[in-house]
Amino acid sequence: MGKLDGKVALITGIGSGIGRAAAQLFCEAGATVFGVDHNSDLGASVAEDLESWGDRFHFHPADLSQERDCIQVVEECQRLCDGRRPVGDPRIDILYNNAGISIIAPFTETDSATLTKIMAVNFQAVYLLCQQVLPIMQAQGSGVIINTASELAIVAQPLYAAYCASKGAVLSLTRALALEYAQDNIRINALCPGPVDTPMLQQEFEQAESPTQARSAGIETIPIGRLGYPEEIAQVALYLASDAPALLHGASLVVDGGKTIL
Repeated sequence: MGKLDGKVALITGIGSGIGRAAAQLFCEAGATVFGVDHNSDLGASVAEDLESWGDRFHFHPADLSQERDCIQVVEECQRLCDGRRPVGDPRIDILYNNAGISIIAPFTETDSATLTKIMAVNFQAVYLLCQQVLPIMQAQGSGVIINTASELAIVAQPLYAAYCASKGAVLSLTRALALEYAQDNIRINALCPGPVDTPMLQQEFEQAESPTQARSAGIETIPIGRLGYPEEIAQVALYLASDAPALLHGASLVVDGGKTIL
């Protein structure tokens, strides 16, 4: 028996990194996974990798910075995954808001268009997807929502003001919703990864004058002496999605190799 047998999970940002690892792990744990990403090519690549799971994995391209796409994602998830449930029971048991973008820039050089984009993807999409999914979870009498915040929702870092603000908003939203929906048997928690070896982090290193030195300097700030692996964060998400952490409501799980305790 898998930890997620018979459950339907909607996971965003599955094209690479943590989301890709989570899609694999959740399928292995028995879930039917509806994966979302803005990059159709990356999404198709994940679908090819998970082809052996048959109709247990579905990919849907979407721009989650757009409200209409957020609405369509939930509707399509219910439609495609309905076949995995009894007729007329289009559940969504798990929502894993993993998609995100990062912007590195001095505060005074972060224009309104950039701020709008990062807030739309990192915060507004989380808000809108929760808004669409929570009534479904209320009707079915249970549910789990995992929102990806960041260590930078807790501690600050220069040149990341817009990113910090977006992830701080996710953390506050998670706590507010956890309190509001606790009586509905819906667990809502935040996952706060530290530096993880993903394409997004590699792109950040490549913006530096010396990417190799930037990578080494970043690793020096982590007590365990290395970056996290996407699979390690996905394993924590899998735990949050399972029935095991019944008392976790509105929690912020920091998974950063000890970085924030320095």
